[in-house]
Amino acid sequence: MDESKRDPNWFWTFFVGLIGTVILVLIVVGLQTWFYAYEKDELQDKVYSQEYAELASLVKTQEENLKTYRWIDPASGIVSIPIDLAMERVVQESGSR
Repeated sequence: MDESKRDPNWFWTFFVGLIGTVILVLIVVGLQTWFYAYEKDELQDKVYSQEYAELASLVKTQEENLKTYRWIDPASGIVSIPIDLAMERVVQESGSR
């Protein structure tokens, strides 16, 4: 029989196809893993590491409110005192009971 007209060996065709499929799957999984790692690093650099100005302003305002005297309701005479002084008074009051 003429060599050019022979049927291909099914075992080698299957084997080469299987190996090719495995290599393709490994390449796709590897690229996907690399992409997600790169995306995570980019999010960290561009989003999470940036200071949020509104949050910083809010924290500063809250800290000032905790450390200063201020009127809560002048009409009824309600005043806010610094947190350190308030804690000292609570300790004194609880110690006297």
